[in-house]
Amino acid sequence: MKTILIPTDFSETTENAVNYGLDMANDHKANVLLMHVNQIPASTTEFGISAYNVIDVKQNSLELLNSLKNKITQTHPSIKSISCFTEIGSPSDLILSYSKENAVDIVIMGNSGYGSSFSKNLFGSTSVSVSKSINVPVIIVPPNIYYTPLKKIAYGCDYETDITNSKSLECVTNISNDLNSDLNIVHIMPEDNLLSEQEAEMDYFVNGNLQTVMHKTFIIKNNNVSDGLIEFVTEHNIDLIIVEPKKHSMFHSIFHKSVTNELAFFSPIPVMAIHG
Repeated sequence: MKTILIPTDFSETTENAVNYGLDMANDHKANVLLMHVNQIPASTTEFGISAYNVIDVKQNSLELLNSLKNKITQTHPSIKSISCFTEIGSPSDLILSYSKENAVDIVIMGNSGYGSSFSKNLFGSTSVSVSKSINVPVIIVPPNIYYTPLKKIAYGCDYETDITNSKSLECVTNISNDLNSDLNIVHIMPEDNLLSEQEAEMDYFVNGNLQTVMHKTFIIKNNNVSDGLIEFVTEHNIDLIIVEPKKHSMFHSIFHKSVTNELAFFSPIPVMAIHG
């Protein structure tokens, strides 16, 4: 873990995520990229001219980021370097492009709608949108969560056959090794179901591919995947839960809950989204 990107909008929610990311960077002696995106303003005059000066807005944002940078150099001496970037546009799009251009290893974000079913259903969140599109891990940090070394992590594994053709297990293994964490593999299945032949084969495949990693495997029965995962991490004092967002059709999205979305809004611990 060499470079951590931490977007901020200077709100209380993102301040908490920034502090989490800075403590993590300090712990791992990583570089930090601080980023603020001003969303494109609506035109407010009869001539369609923006109500503020774009150059002034970017300059003000940069001054705020540099002020934050100066404080960080005093409080987090193990962080190797801190860079600041500000732009105007779509937060999701700019986070995606900036992470590619700067070889980012991980993105750490907050979620302003945390705990709100209304916000989840109507608006979603920038952090979830980024986590579903970006190729590097994203950690979504709940409010009032403070960073501690991630000693126990859980990977929510759905035992689908496509795991045999992905790099998910390799990614999870690397994360576990980098963090020096205990790894727990958690598969959720409906309460009235027995383990299917496919699930049994995938369980064998997963454990076979993790022979070099200290891990435990759990098969939990719960009719709601996100509820089952939240119950597990609470009972086992897990520090970080890893999930893999799936790309589904609009029809599927309407009638089925997104586990990543549910966890981003209601998990009591940070959620890491990966792509295999």
